[in-house]
Amino acid sequence: MEISKDIKDLLINEKLCIMATCWEDKPYLSLMNFTYLESENKVVLSTRRNSKKYDNIQKNKHISLLVFSSFDGVSATLLGTALTLEAHEEAYYRDVHMQKNNMPQFILGENISLIVFSIENLVISNSQDEVTYIDQ
Repeated sequence: MEISKDIKDLLINEKLCIMATCWEDKPYLSLMNFTYLESENKVVLSTRRNSKKYDNIQKNKHISLLVFSSFDGVSATLLGTALTLEAHEEAYYRDVHMQKNNMPQFILGENISLIVFSIENLVISNSQDEVTYIDQ
């Protein structure tokens, strides 16, 4: 998927997003810190294993993320699939995530799992209410 420079900049520069998960027609939103991996077109997030969002992802891997810049008036909704990683798979992603966010209380610990989100579709909105849909 070709992501424009302005959206890449948004994903690189912002630290927080809203993550939406869903199970049995019950949506669930979470404020999350994230790391965009431009070279892989993926997003890294972290969560406690005993959380509702982790449980939802185990049952339904289809999630969305909303990233917004009030400075630029641009928002991007990312749609795709999320995978939770096992401890032996996490080292690289955990290091990259810590470098960007430096929030160990959310990233490090025995009960914390990493989520690797693959971007499949984008919905981009700007301050003029112009909406663009980009599919994989």
